[in-house]
Amino acid sequence: MKNILIAFMALLTLVSPATADEMQDWTGVWDTQWRGGGAVVELHQDGKDVVGTYPGFEGVIEGRIDGTQLNGTWMDAAGEGVFTFVMSPDQQTFMGRFGTGEWWTGARTQIDMASAFFGELDMSSPERTLESFVRAGNKAGEGRSDRLGIVLPLLDFSANGEELTPYQRIDLTRLFFQIVDRLTFRIWELRPIGDITGETDYTVELTQAGSNLSYPVTFRAVDAGDERSGPAWRLVIPPEGEMRESLEELTAIHGGVVPHSRAHRELGSPRATMRTFIEYWDQAEKKNTELFLETMDLSRIPAAIRNEEGALLGEYLIEVLYRIGRPLRQEIPDNPERRGRYVHFLHPTGLVEIVPSEREDGSVQWQFSADTMDSARQLFMALEDMPLLGDKERAHQPTTFFQLRNQVRGLHRDLLQETRAGVELWQWLALTLWLLMALPLGWVLTWGAAKVLRLQTHEDEHSLSAAVRFIWPLRLVFVAAIGLFAVQSLGLPQSVDIPLRVFFSVILSIIGGWLAYNFVDKINEFLELRATQDQILRSLATSIAKLAVIIGAILFLAEVLSIPYQGVIAGLGIGGLAVALAARSTLENLIGGLTLFADKPVEAGDFCQVGEHLGVIEGIGLRSVKLRSLDRTIITIPNAEFINLNIENLTRRDRILLRKTIGLRYETTPDQLRWVLTEIRILLLKHPMITPEPSRARFLGFGEHSVDIEIFAYVKTNDWNEFLAVQEDVFLRLIDIVEESGTGVAFPSVVNYLARDGGIDEESTERAEQIVRELRDGDALPFPNLGVKARKELRDQLDYPPKGSVDLESRGEKKG
Repeated sequence: MKNILIAFMALLTLVSPATADEMQDWTGVWDTQWRGGGAVVELHQDGKDVVGTYPGFEGVIEGRIDGTQLNGTWMDAAGEGVFTFVMSPDQQTFMGRFGTGEWWTGARTQIDMASAFFGELDMSSPERTLESFVRAGNKAGEGRSDRLGIVLPLLDFSANGEELTPYQRIDLTRLFFQIVDRLTFRIWELRPIGDITGETDYTVELTQAGSNLSYPVTFRAVDAGDERSGPAWRLVIPPEGEMRESLEELTAIHGGVVPHSRAHRELGSPRATMRTFIEYWDQAEKKNTELFLETMDLSRIPAAIRNEEGALLGEYLIEVLYRIGRPLRQEIPDNPERRGRYVHFLHPTGLVEIVPSEREDGSVQWQFSADTMDSARQLFMALEDMPLLGDKERAHQPTTFFQLRNQVRGLHRDLLQETRAGVELWQWLALTLWLLMALPLGWVLTWGAAKVLRLQTHEDEHSLSAAVRFIWPLRLVFVAAIGLFAVQSLGLPQSVDIPLRVFFSVILSIIGGWLAYNFVDKINEFLELRATQDQILRSLATSIAKLAVIIGAILFLAEVLSIPYQGVIAGLGIGGLAVALAARSTLENLIGGLTLFADKPVEAGDFCQVGEHLGVIEGIGLRSVKLRSLDRTIITIPNAEFINLNIENLTRRDRILLRKTIGLRYETTPDQLRWVLTEIRILLLKHPMITPEPSRARFLGFGEHSVDIEIFAYVKTNDWNEFLAVQEDVFLRLIDIVEESGTGVAFPSVVNYLARDGGIDEESTERAEQIVRELRDGDALPFPNLGVKARKELRDQLDYPPKGSVDLESRGEKKG
């Protein structure tokens, strides 16, 4: 096996380089990053030779593929050096190194980065130049300032000297954008009032919302190289020192620092909210909808359906914004101290406005108003035929509703005609079809579930039938779930959508809760039939599961009906003490049940002595323990009391103690007593059901009516009935030993004999004494103990059960 593995690995080693060479393709556009920067790199592969450029820094790359690596040199305005790139197996990313160990990573992206990120660069007028610049800056606002290199043709750096490296130009561009980003202006307002034909420079004053500060922006006309199109207008970049002074003044309203690139997620201004709303919708594939929903005031929507309805209304609103014209964020006020509402769009059917609201911690956040969300659908219907503006920038995929609606629109425009309550004709048809399908589908699914889960088995212990407990609830749950899915997919107006959602959700909460409650019982019965262990855990889990189902159903119903239960839950913290005092005994028993589960002193079926009660443990619950006594009655002991009792678990014994004192008549001679002791010890050693250690028989002392011998031994069993049988056998053999010794068992009472007393058997006495004398003369007297050799020879020599007993044959079979 080892040789086969080595050969297989060698084969992989031989074929892997060729495979890598064949599969790798470096041709394409790569969005790359390194420590403190990055660049868009375009590579072209010819065989094993690869060349590329990154124009933002006037950079050139040359390399050659070697196995899985691309090795080569880079050169740009900052210097030159060598690099090593290794492509990932999916050929979508690479890991690289250059210099003294600096990292350089990249990911494949669109072929035309300039068009994909920023659109066409338009320099036909001052307002178009500023718009192109601002859109590029907005795209590069997450720290990727290298992307600003694409818009360098829009800028005039003459005020900063002629000898500037690409890195210096990008730094100046970034600084200028930070200034512009602090201002609020409308692009169309930049248009000159008069004719500027023939003018070289054109300057406008841009202002900052929330302050009296303004900033002059100058445009310079240059030859566009096309007489028909007129001059091209570039933005003049002021000297670096002037820009830093201006930026310091403009950031005073923000605490003296440039806001972090992710500060807009705090929703501290209308601009921040609009930016976050669009950004998180365009990044919907990240499945992070929490912040997206937070940009909208959804307080008028029931909590249980707020997320789904909010996402749908958000899509309506985004479609409206794309038809209005996706705004530049610099056109929206960015004043953190503003408190008046910001109206972005007005229409006879509704409006788009962003208003401030106060959070629980006292801070202010801006959201699209509840009125805006109420009118989002009507606005979309009114603007639906308006052509999209900036459609190339849309990164999101339509939801199920919009996909369905677009398909219906393609079939026939009349199907979009509105009827009563604002419901479109196709929506009524689709809703009716869904509900008609839900009934037979619900019945079929219920039939399958009943067969798989065996829900229609006969259950005598339940007063309710399986149809009431499972079948009908399942049908209703399936129908309600299908109906709820239909409502979520069809995008109905709120006047119809919310009542239907609430109706189906109420069914799911009530009927689903009833179904889940009965399923808990079903699972408990299944486990009870297949296991007798951990009854405490099963009982505890069942009770907790039922309680959780009830609480969950109630809370879900409260969410659906918009009942403010949070205050009630908070109040339970205050009322918890009173509840705890009122239910003290219940809590004690619950804690006692948990203690029994953790400690496990007893289990169901154990035979125990519990305090003064003796019996079998029949059940262990959260409140009490049930014990069946010897007279077949049920004794219920609360858990809190049970854990404080002395519990003797007789079932868990590994053996049972046999301890008895027998008294011999005072006429017994010492040698007779010695003989009896010896025979008893031999008996205990020979008996197969008696443990050799620590079994003993000792002369205990002199009683009032007898000389006493104590027998102490353990019987090899934990079954009480078997112990009694062994004890009986030992006692019968003891009688034989006493009779053979010639003495007798003493009587503790006074007996008046009318007949002559026969006394002690002299012949037997003489025989016993003779045996003891012989043992003494032969130095074999077994006192204080039998010798080791004798103990080994005598061990397990008696037949047990005795010959002729009923149990002899069965025991022999077991041994065989």
